[in-house]
Amino acid sequence: MSSPEQHDIDIPGSVFRDHPSVEVSASDRLKFAKQILLGLAIISSGIIAGYACYPANSALAQLSELVKIGALPIVTLVISFYFPNGSKK
Repeated sequence: MSSPEQHDIDIPGSVFRDHPSVEVSASDRLKFAKQILLGLAIISSGIIAGYACYPANSALAQLSELVKIGALPIVTLVISFYFPNGSKK
């Protein structure tokens, strides 16, 4: 049985030949961070509101714990990354 021929493909060279360096401006990064925060806020608010309406639902209770443990620290990390304190020297 013969195996198919194997060819090496230079993906960075073939895909990014016209654009050797991809750059994202600071305003685009800030817009992306705002979109992430807005999405997390909408999802988190929906989960918390659902848990407030139906506290006996165990799935909503677990999701609200996930929001408290997982989503809120992510939000604080994103905010602190894009809005550091002004005491840099």
